[in-house]
Amino acid sequence: MVQVVSKNEQRAHSYEWQALVAENAPLRVNLNGHLVSVAADFYDSLLERQIQPGRPVVQIIGEMLMRYSLGLPDWWYRARLQHILSTRG
Repeated sequence: MVQVVSKNEQRAHSYEWQALVAENAPLRVNLNGHLVSVAADFYDSLLERQIQPGRPVVQIIGEMLMRYSLGLPDWWYRARLQHILSTRG
């Protein structure tokens, strides 16, 4: 479905995006209909719940991609999982 967006709406979204870019955050997410900048570890708690001894990282990534529509690429999940696992004691 195509939605027509007025020039004023386009301009408003452009200003919002420029403000987000200026924040230079590693990740932007849609929270309750608003784009916000967040830290790289924003989804880590969600990933940590998927980690189980002996469970392959590729299985976790596959499940995350299928279960949640976050718009994140597989390499993002892999990098975050590697970070989480490397910082565990």
